[in-house]
Amino acid sequence: MKRINRLLPALAALGLLLGSLPAQAQSADLGALRAGFLLNFAKLASWPEARFAAADAPLRVCLLADDPSLEALGKSLSGKPVGSHALELVPVSNAAAIRTGNCHLAYLGPEAQPRYGELMAALAASGALIVDEGSRFSWPDGMIRLFVEDGRMRFELNLDAVEKAGLKIDPRLIRLARLAAR
Repeated sequence: MKRINRLLPALAALGLLLGSLPAQAQSADLGALRAGFLLNFAKLASWPEARFAAADAPLRVCLLADDPSLEALGKSLSGKPVGSHALELVPVSNAAAIRTGNCHLAYLGPEAQPRYGELMAALAASGALIVDEGSRFSWPDGMIRLFVEDGRMRFELNLDAVEKAGLKIDPRLIRLARLAAR
């Protein structure tokens, strides 16, 4: 009985911790998770050489989000090496900026959903790896969808759209993804 009484506080603390995981996924830490996912997507994707002005040209990550935590963390990723390229973050707010931004990877935050049609049309023509947080792949050109499930950040991959854009994804990333129906 004494042993059970000593375990009760530890079990209660564990229960509180486990019960709080979904709430934590919605906190500011979500920005850090997004930034980590974006960095790994950049490292595990490859673009045709013609998409870069030079072998050491920056890999441009366009951010279409109003999430201040993502932007702040994105700035801390700026300059990080990805192969022979350094990450360069480019905040964009509309389709015109996408067309002139020369994006290699584009992130559409949840705030961009009302403008998805306009933004996705511009991105599809850009050859960028498109990462979004839409509720589902509602656009045929969506490539990677981030979502929270059971308190954890996960991602879904649309290989058809990736191949259509002329991009390649490392098999290690494919194994970790939930694949969209082909």
